[in-house]
Amino acid sequence: MLCRSAGLLKWRPLFTRVGTRGLGSTSTAQQTDEDILRHAQKENKQARIDLATSYRAMEYYNLHMGVCNHLTALCPAANGEGTVMLLVPHGTHWSQVTASGLLGLNEKGEVVEGVGRAETSAAEIHLAVYDARDDVKSVMHTHAPYATALGTLEDCTLRMVQQESVRFFNNIAYDIEYDGFATSGEEGPRLASKLGKMTALMMGDHGVLTVGQSVALAFDYMYYLERVAMYQMLAMQTGRTIREIQPHVVTKWVEEALQYIVPYAELHLQSFKDMMAKKSPETLQ
Repeated sequence: MLCRSAGLLKWRPLFTRVGTRGLGSTSTAQQTDEDILRHAQKENKQARIDLATSYRAMEYYNLHMGVCNHLTALCPAANGEGTVMLLVPHGTHWSQVTASGLLGLNEKGEVVEGVGRAETSAAEIHLAVYDARDDVKSVMHTHAPYATALGTLEDCTLRMVQQESVRFFNNIAYDIEYDGFATSGEEGPRLASKLGKMTALMMGDHGVLTVGQSVALAFDYMYYLERVAMYQMLAMQTGRTIREIQPHVVTKWVEEALQYIVPYAELHLQSFKDMMAKKSPETLQ
């Protein structure tokens, strides 16, 4: 989706307008352009709804911290020209996020959709991840209580103590080299490198990060990462020996459960859209 060019991020557009009129009639080319624009606007609106709902859901689950942390998504620009990264305007409480109020940043990190400014570390971390991972459409970073607490331990390994822990088997990376706020231009690429091809990153002494090929997946992974970290931390507090799932069961679970992760993630996010439609319809507008 993104590639480096002269030190800046250069985005490959998700949709490209017809640029050659000699391949068909003018009316056909114009119709194609109009179709692309409508499709881009539809995808942009849907991504906004999904991301705004995720912000509200994270606040509902108490996975936010003040007006910090950030959830983002890539989608076609509303004008049909290239790609934007959606995120919340800096200073907006997650309980107040709406689809139409999200910002859209271009490949230079400039606001081209919406009103407000982007938080510096949000832009740096997320742009770097999208730059490194062509398969990622959404990045979420929070300071979720239990997962963040686990990340402060000398051994912050997520152990296979509950069935949902298994979705992170060989699918979580660890960074224990916290280097301050991500505003230097170097921290974002460093974190992206630590994430590698994994779905989650335990950011020691900082927080956690998840990615997905959709907003629903990134959201669902963040939710379950916090849940299984909670189970592990609560079990550790007893001081008793923790029983981990047997390796052969872990392998079996991974093989059998992968087919359910995407549909369950979509249902999870949809349940919050339904809730928002009844209780806070402005979220979806």
